[in-house]
Amino acid sequence: MFDDGTDTYSYKGWLTSDHFLKRAFAVFGYYIVAALLFWFCLFAIFMLFAIMAGIVFGAY
Repeated sequence: MFDDGTDTYSYKGWLTSDHFLKRAFAVFGYYIVAALLFWFCLFAIFMLFAIMAGIVFGAY
């Protein structure tokens, strides 16, 4: 079979590529974005609790 270097899928995203490194970097990128969103939400919740504690206990 002749391989001209193009992917065999009609969708041209990295996650369904024939090349291993492209798929690996796509998964790694999704992991980084998911982790950042998770930690940002967790940080926002902790900051909300800290602000509420400051208001309740009278810290300025």
